[in-house]
Amino acid sequence: MLALDKQIHLYSVDTSFFYKPNEEKIAKKLSIIRKQKTKLKKILQNCNASKQQSRVKKLISSKTEKEKNYKQDLLTELANNKDIRILRKQLTDKHIVSMFESTLSRTLQIPENFLTTDLFIVQAFYFDILEDLILDGFIYNDEKYICFTASAGQIRTKKTVFINEKLWNKYHDTLMCGLSIDSINAQGGVNINKFLAYLALCNSATDLWIDFDITKSIVVDDMETLVSGTVDFIDDVTYKITRKVMDIPICHTDGCGMMLPKVSNKSFMVRLPWIKGLLAPFPYDEFIKEHNARSKVIDIYGKEWDLLKDDIQIVFTKSQFKMWKYYKDWSEYQINFIKHKCQAG
Repeated sequence: MLALDKQIHLYSVDTSFFYKPNEEKIAKKLSIIRKQKTKLKKILQNCNASKQQSRVKKLISSKTEKEKNYKQDLLTELANNKDIRILRKQLTDKHIVSMFESTLSRTLQIPENFLTTDLFIVQAFYFDILEDLILDGFIYNDEKYICFTASAGQIRTKKTVFINEKLWNKYHDTLMCGLSIDSINAQGGVNINKFLAYLALCNSATDLWIDFDITKSIVVDDMETLVSGTVDFIDDVTYKITRKVMDIPICHTDGCGMMLPKVSNKSFMVRLPWIKGLLAPFPYDEFIKEHNARSKVIDIYGKEWDLLKDDIQIVFTKSQFKMWKYYKDWSEYQINFIKHKCQAG
């Protein structure tokens, strides 16, 4: 069972923590105006006399105009910023959040239950500030922090993880298994949201897979077949829905690989750099022998392997290997995995 009682602690802040002094002044005025508007709206709800209602509505209208002006002033200041931002606000206990132990926390050597400043979570309220942070990083306690990643869930809630730049420079080969931004871009690049989500796999709650052996694994194509059934077919031009029987291509191994029972006799979710999904136990070595089946298979790069002679104990599928096309072959991934002391979880 996964040890979900193992946690680390870090600070979660929002973009207001990075205001410059002139921006902070405008933001405070904006906050006061908004609070005043809220109070006036409550008063308006309880007004009975029409004269009083008219007076309150005029006050609300005046506050609304001031709010627009202050907001425009703030947006102008934010857009004109040319300096690297500094985390200026005082951090307190109410800004502390917890994350489960992961490959990331183990790689950065963050002790269990420790409050770290190696990582920060930043939630975006003003995207001008977030853009500054992403492009230029920020400073906290004379240390520079840079944009690291955002999981699919964090992207939906406008949250981004930032990392101490020195630690990123030290461990990026481990976290990215030898890939770099430059090497990815040189091969055509990748969708940014997908890249962030794939990189964030190292932040999944995991226990270390201590006896994992990358040399005993391969990656093969997924198994896809046509499945016949009754469907509601939606025309992608007219959006007309037609119920009919047709063949649908189904990927039966989507996100799923297999392993020999001697590796584990129970299924579990797995995380490696750029690799995610389920591993299910199946004695394919015994199956091959019992059925006199062919033991040779071709991996996704076209290389032939003998499941028995090469002692392959884990078979990943292409759908599990999210960045497979940025490696020339599986051997390159294996070499990088060992060289940079990558982890399986």
